[in-house]
Amino acid sequence: MSKLHLVFGGRVKDPQGLEFVDLEKIDLVGLYDSYAAAEDAWRGAAQRSVDDAEMKYVVVHLHRLLEPDMEGISRPKA
Repeated sequence: MSKLHLVFGGRVKDPQGLEFVDLEKIDLVGLYDSYAAAEDAWRGAAQRSVDDAEMKYVVVHLHRLLEPDMEGISRPKA
């Protein structure tokens, strides 16, 4: 399985937090199969909004949500 990463951003209430103001205006940058590619996309998007302190872009490790066992988190056996 590829290690999928999602890059998105938007306006936040507090620049130190992750509470997005308007989910309908989220900028979906894209899905990437490596962290390096996602980081490059994140860096580009963040640079475009560097003068706006209320804009924040993030990288989400989707593979950790889809396959938590891959990251050393074991589930109880039935």
